[in-house]
Amino acid sequence: MDQSQQAALPTVLEGIVAARRTHLPAIRERLAHVDLDALPRSQRSFTEALRGTNRFIMECKSSSPSLGVIRAHYEPGAIARIYSRYASAISVLCEPERFGGDYDHLQTVALSTHLPVLCKDFIIDPIQVYAARYYGADAILLMMSIVDDETFRELKALADSLGLDVLTEAITAEEVERARAFGVDVIGINNRNLHDLSIDLERTARLAGGIPEGSVVVSESGIRDHATVRRLGAHAHAFLVGSQLTGTPDVDRACRLLAFGENKVCGLTSPRTAQAARAAGAVYGGLVFEASSPRSVTPEQAAAIISQEPGLDYVAVSRRTTGWEELALDGISALQIHAPYQGSVQAETKLIESVRAVADGRQVWRAIDMTAEHGPELAQHLAELSADGPHAPGYVERLVLDSGAGGTGTAFDWGTVSPAVGKLALLAGGIGKHNAKEALAVGTLGLDINSGVETAPGVKDSGLIAQTFSIIRTYTDAP
Repeated sequence: MDQSQQAALPTVLEGIVAARRTHLPAIRERLAHVDLDALPRSQRSFTEALRGTNRFIMECKSSSPSLGVIRAHYEPGAIARIYSRYASAISVLCEPERFGGDYDHLQTVALSTHLPVLCKDFIIDPIQVYAARYYGADAILLMMSIVDDETFRELKALADSLGLDVLTEAITAEEVERARAFGVDVIGINNRNLHDLSIDLERTARLAGGIPEGSVVVSESGIRDHATVRRLGAHAHAFLVGSQLTGTPDVDRACRLLAFGENKVCGLTSPRTAQAARAAGAVYGGLVFEASSPRSVTPEQAAAIISQEPGLDYVAVSRRTTGWEELALDGISALQIHAPYQGSVQAETKLIESVRAVADGRQVWRAIDMTAEHGPELAQHLAELSADGPHAPGYVERLVLDSGAGGTGTAFDWGTVSPAVGKLALLAGGIGKHNAKEALAVGTLGLDINSGVETAPGVKDSGLIAQTFSIIRTYTDAP
């Protein structure tokens, strides 16, 4: 690397690279016993795993320069086993000082998953490429911002000889052009400004246009929710996500939120359908407590479902206006009011507050009949009121936009959903694989799926659940 390039390095990056250079002798010593010319080639294709739509490289790391310690109790193998349910590849940080990484973490992950594994490091020397392969990597990261063309060519040739795919990272249009000149297969666009660690999510859209068709585009950094995935999915094939996942206590739930959004399968009547819903990608499970409904469950049945599939956030659904304390059961996360309209905004507020009083810290949701004359107006009012925060009278954590009394299998006019309402709402009403794409285009937080995945009232079909969530997983907003 020439002096002008070294001087141009962002301050944070310059420090990391300088420190990593001092680690090279120790890495060589660590591999002193290894016949580097006899390393087996990788048999797992990182590049092919990323071809498609909304693919994820989920990352194992315990710390970062921007956040410090992310996960004090760090078990990369356990995390990798969770990622294996949702990701197309797994990234492992190996830089020790700023990211808490180690090659042992890489080996642990490589032995814990069937997926291709990326060695995420600040690679500037061939010994790091050898180390990546020796400890189980199937791909390496090469950053155009820290290597010149001669070094890149050398490192990539070595990677090719070891069967390692290369994720070539660029943060400027000039770096994209350099990457293009090498004919690389996978280009990562880092949304993080390595000068000040700020995030610019528009960088992916700006730079993706300069990447040739046929290449795999990966959007890196700042991918914090499913809405961002949907928006950037028009420009990128895959997303590299780390802190948003490892920084949360429930990594599995965080993966589902990222990959699918906030979706509920409502009207669960057995543990096996609850298990299928979670496996498909649902975050919420709806339990109906209405004797007249074909989907009704008793408290005892609900307890059995919750105990045998504790991975869902369960929502108690009822049309009642009183007696909600009976539904504040162990394992219930939210109380969903499905009662008829109370006649006025004041009466609605009173009902919501009365349920809140017995919720014992659980969320309170309000289902709204959007086919009724008052429906869109009430939804707008509650959305605006709830934007004022949890201390506002009538505040609800979520709205459920439905048709009629719910469970009717019919949709309402989705054009009546305003952006403000969509930010707080799940969309319900006959949603299944036949109309999931159109439902997702409405722009709500997620979908509330019930009769659209049934073969008869109250009889869920796990195949239909899986097919519907497959559509959700691959959906992207129009550019």
